[in-house]
Amino acid sequence: MKSIQLALLSLLCTIATSSQAEILCATAKNTQEEAQCMANEVSKADKKLDAYLQAAKSRINKTPDAKLNLDTAQKAWEQYRAAHCGDVYTFWVQGSIRLRQSAQCQLDLTQSRTHDVWKAYLTFADSTPPVLPQP
Repeated sequence: MKSIQLALLSLLCTIATSSQAEILCATAKNTQEEAQCMANEVSKADKKLDAYLQAAKSRINKTPDAKLNLDTAQKAWEQYRAAHCGDVYTFWVQGSIRLRQSAQCQLDLTQSRTHDVWKAYLTFADSTPPVLPQP
């Protein structure tokens, strides 16, 4: 009996911690709707990243003698995301899941990049509240 309970608990934990991909666009009725929904999610994440980048640039510009390469780093990151998620798409090319896998890759990397920008440029070393909330 305990082994069954442990198995059910393990299954529930797995479901509860499953990737956002299984939650996002759950109401899509077909592959086209899912692809559009995922594209919309990536677009929202891109807009949020852009807002955090703009805030970071604003803070950088207020710092005397700051000669940082945020724009260069961002372009390199965009190339990395395109190459990596393009490979994910190619890896899954045999099935319609390729669209979701590639979009989820873009979404995950964009959310991670947004957090990185926030942590590096929009927080303070002391107890001062961050410029923008944690993404």
